[in-house]
Amino acid sequence: MVTGPTLMDSFQRVEFEASTQKALQVYRAFEADLRQLAISNRDYAQWDDSVQFLQDRNQHYIDANLVRDTFLGMHVDLVWIIDRDGHEVYSGITDRSGAPVVSPAPRAALQDLTRYLPPVHAADFSPVTGLVATAHGLTAVAAREIRSTDQTQGSGATMLFARFIEEGDVQRIRDTSELPVQMISLAGPAGARRTLPAAVRAWLGGDTATQQTFTVPDNERQITAYAVVRDADLKPIALFSTQLPRTIFALGRRTTWMMLATIGVMFICFGGAVFWLIRRLQRSFAAQSSVELQYQNIAAQLRESILVLDGETLEIVEANDTVLKALHCRREAIDHYAVRDVFPEITPDVLRTALAAPGDRVVQESRAFGADGWTDAEVTISSLNLQGRSVLTLVGHDISHRKAAADRERETRRKLSTLAQHDPLTGLPNRLYLNRKVPRVLRNVGTADRSLALMYVDIDNFKNINDSLGHGAGDRLLQVVARRMRAAMPPHTVVARMGGDEFVIVAPLMADREAIESMATRVQSAVRAPILMEGQTVTVTASVGVAVYPADGMDFEALQKHADIALYQAKEAGRDCHRFFAADMDVRLSEHVALEQALRHALGTSQIFMEYQPLVDLKTGRLASLEALMRWRHPERGIISPLHFISVAEKNGLIAELGLQAVDIVGAQIRAWLDHEVPIVPIAVNVSPLQFERTDFAREVVQIAARHRIDCQWLRFEVTESAMMKEQEKFLDTLRRLREQGSQILIDDFGTGYSNLGYLNRMPVDTLKIDRSFVRDLGAGSSHIPLIHAVIDMARKLGLKTVAEGVETAEQADLLREYGCDFAQGYLFSKPVGGRQCRALLRELKRERPLTETVMVRALAADKAAQTGIATGPVRSRQASLHS
Repeated sequence: MVTGPTLMDSFQRVEFEASTQKALQVYRAFEADLRQLAISNRDYAQWDDSVQFLQDRNQHYIDANLVRDTFLGMHVDLVWIIDRDGHEVYSGITDRSGAPVVSPAPRAALQDLTRYLPPVHAADFSPVTGLVATAHGLTAVAAREIRSTDQTQGSGATMLFARFIEEGDVQRIRDTSELPVQMISLAGPAGARRTLPAAVRAWLGGDTATQQTFTVPDNERQITAYAVVRDADLKPIALFSTQLPRTIFALGRRTTWMMLATIGVMFICFGGAVFWLIRRLQRSFAAQSSVELQYQNIAAQLRESILVLDGETLEIVEANDTVLKALHCRREAIDHYAVRDVFPEITPDVLRTALAAPGDRVVQESRAFGADGWTDAEVTISSLNLQGRSVLTLVGHDISHRKAAADRERETRRKLSTLAQHDPLTGLPNRLYLNRKVPRVLRNVGTADRSLALMYVDIDNFKNINDSLGHGAGDRLLQVVARRMRAAMPPHTVVARMGGDEFVIVAPLMADREAIESMATRVQSAVRAPILMEGQTVTVTASVGVAVYPADGMDFEALQKHADIALYQAKEAGRDCHRFFAADMDVRLSEHVALEQALRHALGTSQIFMEYQPLVDLKTGRLASLEALMRWRHPERGIISPLHFISVAEKNGLIAELGLQAVDIVGAQIRAWLDHEVPIVPIAVNVSPLQFERTDFAREVVQIAARHRIDCQWLRFEVTESAMMKEQEKFLDTLRRLREQGSQILIDDFGTGYSNLGYLNRMPVDTLKIDRSFVRDLGAGSSHIPLIHAVIDMARKLGLKTVAEGVETAEQADLLREYGCDFAQGYLFSKPVGGRQCRALLRELKRERPLTETVMVRALAADKAAQTGIATGPVRSRQASLHS
């Protein structure tokens, strides 16, 4: 009667061993997942870019590597970087929901991970991989010192990766082990333990340090195998369980009952029972052989290479079909091969280490010989004791796909880094490349007896190419220019595109200023060569600004600033030239910026005011109209010449707003005179071409006139010839609308510009103003007389009036009257005066007499207080044509 229980015990042992192997299979799948976390941690910790990040704390390293996609791709939930002093350099956490990475990570998420950090200033820190219970639950941790890729440079800093074990991680273990797996956390409330069977709780409460698995039958149909997961202190922290059908137990029970039935029949009928007993035993042995064959078939289906070694001789005693097929060997001849034939890197020392620690697993990377040749593998070595015999099992997992994926990821990172640091249009390095490269170059140059030149190169009037030929042609031109500049420079010189039509050249190891100047000239010559585009030859030029290290700056930022200032001076000098930075350039630029800022504050305030200069009818001598001239009274610097601030306003686009303020001031002045019953005449206001380009000027004039309740006929507008050349249709349409509103149009400084008669014939113009340069030397025998005659005759034939500017002598006035000029303006009649003095001149209109010098003196003397504000000075220049 002992046969039944004894036989059942054997079946149960077989069943328990099979279940234990399943539990180990689950644990190995979990360990493989942890190793992948450690490998990802190693790839980032042993990387030159990580070491460089610790030195310069470059935000690009974070933006390029520690983003949500990287976290998700590595199955990493938290990254923590600590320097050798224990100070946090970076921390980031994600919740796998698609939300961005949160940085810095909350302190609560980090406090449970400090045990994996080395002591401050630790001399040696070995890589750490383990598990810990945190506020997020069971957490896998991998930590490693940040070192250079070649392992020669250690930083003392630590990079820690953490993964919160969630359902998705358990699902990967299911997929890897192909078993139904559940994870039970033991780190939380005690309720989780209470749900476990009593035998499991007793096992966990005992010494589990040497026992990795535990198997408990749930009932006659199902058995559950458990694998314990320990933290760094070897305390149980979680359980993995897999439920399996009890096929072996059912077979054993059937067999046992059959044997017991046979024994019972033997007592009844000994003779017949013996025969049937033998038959039953044969069937039982056949069933057992079937079970063994089933497990052999299962092992044969595994893709892993599996070896079983004798623990004493370390010789192969068994191998699965994967190994046999790779070696082209029969099972009976497997003992003729050694472990190195399958796993070359597994040495006897490694095997003996595994034998010395039964129950533990040794994981070693090695090549493995398979059906497709040599592949990368991860070999798990376990020591077992089977029926008093010590054996080693070696399971080789193919990790070639994982290594290939890691290589592809590194290559992708390198390619993305290259793309991020180069301009897609020209292929040249970009601003990001310079920001990373130039500081290193400066450090190297600082130790050599040479200089470094940084050149800013700007294509002159590049906008005209885009406007005339299109942006596609502009892009092709930039590509040609980039290739030419690169070809003209030595190999060690960096040519980069900063954006738009601006390039930067970094030339280290320059011998002297003459060599730098020669290089700048080569750049200009390379750009200036003709380019064939769209069937026509295009020629462009370049302006170059040069800053020299160390004279003009000790760092990249200072050199950029000073090269840009030098470039500005090159453009101011007329373009197509180069300029070296000088200290006074910075001063002039600062003064320019200060003047611009002061002008911005002055806009719309009483600092801007107008003076008025009379236009006199040469036939009657009476005041015919006024020209409004802008003035600026700075609260600290006093009166600033229009020669200074008008050019600043035009360059910075302030002239449009300034011009509208001038119209508004004139409109308010006319309204004030009308309210005081002062006789008024039309007032001409100078208009910049930018006002036509950037505003609906005609509509603005109507709004200003309506606001001051004046008729537009009292407003006249002076434009220059150069305005005709820009956006002609828009320009002409604005002039027509102004005339339709009642205003007259004057062409200012006629004869100094393009003087295109075709444009003049089309333009809705009323008056031509002959420039003062033709009037200044007017007298008998003057070379300008024929030109003045021609302008006056042409104007008369076109039905236009003429005004001569800059009339300062009676002789000039008499000659102009004789030539048929209609009006004159100049110091002979009056210098520009303020509104109060001008009102006195206007009151003289009631007396119906010419505006002679005597009349002028008498009128101005009527207001002595205002007389002190009359501006003195020479005649205005062309650059200040808007306001004299």
